[in-house]
Amino acid sequence: MQVDLFRNAQATDAVAALNHASMVSTVLEKIAASSVQRAAALPAVTRAEFDAAELERRQHFAAVGIDGNALAQRYGVFSAALRLPGRRVILEIKAASPSKGVMKTAIDLDDYAKVYGTYADAISVLTEPEFFRGSFERLAAVRERTTRPLLAKDFIVSDRQLLAAYRCGADAVLLMLSVLAPDGYRDLAAKAKALGLEVLTEASSVEEARVALELGAKIIGINNRNLRTLEVDVNRAPNVASELTGDLPEDVVLVAESGYTSFTAIAKAVAAAPRLNAFLCGSALSQASNLSLAVRELLFGHSKVCGITRPEDAMAAAEAGGSTVGIILAARSKRCVVLSEAKRLAKAIRDNAQRFQLPVAICAVIDAAELSQIPTILQTFAPERIQIHGTLSAEALENLVHSHPNTAFVPVIGVSIQCRRADETDAHLLRAVRSLLDAGAANVLLDAANASGSGGTGTTFDHTVLEGLQTDPQVLAQILLAGGLSPVNAAEAAFTGAAGFDFNSGVEEAPGIKSAEKIHSAFAALRGIPAPKPHH
Repeated sequence: MQVDLFRNAQATDAVAALNHASMVSTVLEKIAASSVQRAAALPAVTRAEFDAAELERRQHFAAVGIDGNALAQRYGVFSAALRLPGRRVILEIKAASPSKGVMKTAIDLDDYAKVYGTYADAISVLTEPEFFRGSFERLAAVRERTTRPLLAKDFIVSDRQLLAAYRCGADAVLLMLSVLAPDGYRDLAAKAKALGLEVLTEASSVEEARVALELGAKIIGINNRNLRTLEVDVNRAPNVASELTGDLPEDVVLVAESGYTSFTAIAKAVAAAPRLNAFLCGSALSQASNLSLAVRELLFGHSKVCGITRPEDAMAAAEAGGSTVGIILAARSKRCVVLSEAKRLAKAIRDNAQRFQLPVAICAVIDAAELSQIPTILQTFAPERIQIHGTLSAEALENLVHSHPNTAFVPVIGVSIQCRRADETDAHLLRAVRSLLDAGAANVLLDAANASGSGGTGTTFDHTVLEGLQTDPQVLAQILLAGGLSPVNAAEAAFTGAAGFDFNSGVEEAPGIKSAEKIHSAFAALRGIPAPKPHH
């Protein structure tokens, strides 16, 4: 169907048909009314204005090395990125929202471009100014910093907003069925396509999602947030996706939106609805004190590469998605380093982390018999975390936490490799974990134990043991998982409910010598993504 972009360009009513019944007496009604006023102030879609917009669009893309002649072939990059195997993410740049107020007073676009350019499959930029403190100028500035597919996220009611998004370098736009009537949606979706913009069609219920399918939507976002009450139900998107599964064409992309603040929340949603292709995440990242760490922990959990003996392996771990690296001081380990070497190694890691803007926590790994060495360890290289293997009473842990309040302590519970889930196992493990958390543990690490009860064996245990912790989500949210994790079994481990994962021998070439390729493959597997090539 040919669409005349310039028909009625000078009409005073430049607004598409709206879904007034859906918005009555809600904050959505206020936002839509504001959008109507903003749209009227934007340039009309005339031939001359389109030509000017196209020139500006080419200039924005040229800033990141994309030739204007290649833009005609760019249509489809947004959906293509979300159709790739694994759990894909659209990461958002958002300064404020009606539900949370102002979340960020200053937006460092260089930081966003670096971090999102590394880890996001696509980037969403808020352009609504009154309620979300966004702007089209910010969209253009982001385009000049990244080649990633860009979504212009706004309450779009007019083709004038489409042209503004096109001008500023968007690859896709958001159209909301809670805002637009079917006729208004059809009109704007057709005009977006004529401009070479893909459409993310937002629905917030099964009924709206079915309307989206009837309207021919190919990318459907299911919003967990009720835009009329602003309440969030993270089960909505999985539930809607499950109800739609039998009716979904294979080429339709499903995006879950709002409320995903952790790795485990995303994994749980995928377990409930495998048809979900991607997740749009924003507010949790806007509120983070460190964007890089927040993104890595969201996508890969509170994960660590342990047994580091070389600074370059620590950077490979951080680049792949790790938020912590471990230096082993326990003498029984093949990867043990002496204290003086640990000091040198920690300094090199921190220097590189600052240089490459990849902050990473350092964890000292010791045996419970070495607790008396903790003050010396802290004085020598100041690890942010200390992981303790072996028998550690809750009282001893409580004393450590009291004596060293700025250090995070991670006790290890050894799980026998012969252990199978049973009611008594569930109760015993839950009591043991609760006791350590109540004593002040930052996390509790479950590791495969040998006959003596020590972890660090490089073997796996029956992960169904973790199912016994699911009766207490607050406990499960503090569990880290170790024991022979590798690119082969990381994908399965991702669905255990653990909050993070500890890799060691499974990502090595030899004891203490890590493989960057294996590290990247293991972290990619946590998201169900086929092994990538390491960056150089």
